[in-house]
Amino acid sequence: MVEANIKKEINFRLDKDRFYRDLYRIFSRDETLDAIPLEELMETIPTVDQLDDVPPGTVVLVRMDLDVPVKDGGVADSSRIEASLRTLRFCIEKGWTTILFGHIGRDKDLTLAPVCRACSKLIGRDIEFISNWIDEERMKLDDSFVSAIKAAKPGSLFMLENTRKYDIERALWKAKEADFQGISADMYELAADFRERVTVIEINEAIAASNFDFSSAALPLIMSKTAMGFYLSEEMNRHILGARQADMLVMSGLKINKLDDLENVLTRKSVKRLVVAGSLAMALKKAKAQFRGGDFCIGKAETDEKAKYYISPQRIEQGKRIIALCEQDGVEVILPVDFVLDNGETSEEIPPGFAQFDVGPKTRKLISKKIADYIAASKKTTDKFTMFYNGVFGKFEDPRFEAGTREFIALLKKMTAAGISTYVGGGEGRLALLKYGSLTDVAHAFTAGGTILKSLSNRHIAFLKAMCLQNSR
Repeated sequence: MVEANIKKEINFRLDKDRFYRDLYRIFSRDETLDAIPLEELMETIPTVDQLDDVPPGTVVLVRMDLDVPVKDGGVADSSRIEASLRTLRFCIEKGWTTILFGHIGRDKDLTLAPVCRACSKLIGRDIEFISNWIDEERMKLDDSFVSAIKAAKPGSLFMLENTRKYDIERALWKAKEADFQGISADMYELAADFRERVTVIEINEAIAASNFDFSSAALPLIMSKTAMGFYLSEEMNRHILGARQADMLVMSGLKINKLDDLENVLTRKSVKRLVVAGSLAMALKKAKAQFRGGDFCIGKAETDEKAKYYISPQRIEQGKRIIALCEQDGVEVILPVDFVLDNGETSEEIPPGFAQFDVGPKTRKLISKKIADYIAASKKTTDKFTMFYNGVFGKFEDPRFEAGTREFIALLKKMTAAGISTYVGGGEGRLALLKYGSLTDVAHAFTAGGTILKSLSNRHIAFLKAMCLQNSR
């Protein structure tokens, strides 16, 4: 008995040390881990149908993309839920007791209750909703939640309330090095309780959950088995690997932090043509002018620090690095030459006190010409041409500022018809495709945005690294 207890204590310590080590590698963006080619990393992670030794009645966690739009108490777009139905049906067929969990929005007070109802209707089975499942004071699972799972019949379905209801889910997002030890200790306590009292199996079907979340970056590290759902596996192993071959990149949008993704994608050296609009273009327009000894006014984007479209001097410096990288690698950069201002007027300049909300007619004509040239070039060779598009060109929800996005969406169909592999990132780019075109106009449209951009770079997303480390033991 004494020897058995000693072995148990040694295994406990080894397990705890491994958890801290692996979580730190993810948190610190370990260069060795990121250096593993995505293709090789994916080979380490099984799909759910490879869990053939898991018997009926086993409790399994399924991390889902539940961040769907809710309007008037109902789900307005269920495409993310529908993408996971094959995996959910597989779990039901296996007789597993399945716990679905995920987040909705960034507000911790948002509830998944309407999402649970929609999911139940789509799957045709009752799903029990669990409002409280973590006791953050003790950093343990809520005892009533654990009791409900233990009393459940094989094949039962549960859905947990918004993971972001709990601070521990978001604790690593902006954590500093000095914070890591305390946060990781709390995460271990909670993850270990999951393993001891609920399950040792987690299935990931949440391609859009790419942050340093507890549920997708820490919890898998303590599981005995992790696997990808059918949809995640298809997206990662087929479509993302295809999009990573993109030689033309079209990027736009309001979020200036996309410059990080753009810079990281360009370091892979596969992009040869770059079309940029939106806030990203504002940063690059000014950066390019300064890079060549001049300047370009971007209006309120450089003065109104409270505006969502504000671009800091640091981002302009980053823009200079991007321009330099493109010139060094021979990347053709197409930037707007005119703009639709926030007052609805068209201008080749952005005067102080104004903001650009769309590209102008000259820019739309320029982009159309560049796409025509791209199509023509693709027909002169047997080489594979691949285009990736992310974001929208302007404030497209307002008819005054939709022309840039609308006209570009029409070009996607022409590229696809010419044999070019066309990929559209999730988020607003996908919404624009659905508004002005059709999913059949492109080779593939993703349901996730940020995850795809990260996957096109040389930095792996957190949940993939966690699953890789867990499966490489």
